[in-house]
Amino acid sequence: MDPLTLALLGGGSSIVGSFLNSGAQDKVNEARNAVIQAERARQAGFDTETGKLNDQSLGRYVNFDTQMDAKKSALAEMFKTPVVTPNTQYTAAPLPPVSSDLVAREVANKGDIAKAYVDHQGDTLANLRSFGDLFAGIGRGQARDAQIVGQIGGFKKGSAAVEQLELDNANRAGNDMKMWADIASGLGKVGLTAGLSGAFAPAAAVAGGTVPGAVGATSLGGAPLVGVPSNVFASGATPFLTYGRA
Repeated sequence: MDPLTLALLGGGSSIVGSFLNSGAQDKVNEARNAVIQAERARQAGFDTETGKLNDQSLGRYVNFDTQMDAKKSALAEMFKTPVVTPNTQYTAAPLPPVSSDLVAREVANKGDIAKAYVDHQGDTLANLRSFGDLFAGIGRGQARDAQIVGQIGGFKKGSAAVEQLELDNANRAGNDMKMWADIASGLGKVGLTAGLSGAFAPAAAVAGGTVPGAVGATSLGGAPLVGVPSNVFASGATPFLTYGRA
């Protein structure tokens, strides 16, 4: 194959290698962008969940007075409910039946007084306990919210760590094209080197470094040799590989 064809093929291979390298980089960029967009979506989802939990935690204080009234009513109902226990030394014995209306009215009157006292104590204790119980319940709820927020924060860190691995994998997205690009570029360099070397090599040079019939000659092909020492063509001498023509 002539040197010009080799040079043209080498140049074409180099161009093909450049295009392949560009395509490989495009694939890498596309893969990296996909990883980054996916990570942004995951982080946005985690942030949304965190925002919902924060709103929920703040919302636990909404209508605090109404919540405290409801807690007060629930506690008062609990305090006023008779406790049913097995027979023990603390179990009150039932009153015997009475036949006198006067005694029955007095028993009912005393029972009403006792019930009113118990109800008053239950309402008072419920009023006293309602704030603390409600606040403690809200605190427990907020603690659970904070724990979940912490877990989501751990998920965010883990996702960010996984993103680095995904980006490393995305950097290898164009490996196949890079391989062919390297091959084409290598062939291009070889072709260009071979073609250019063959195109500019002295036509009369041979492997032994001597010029046949040039012993004692002062010209080559009718053109005088420039810059060649006078003894270069002496018998048995080896001429320089680089010379020029006038």
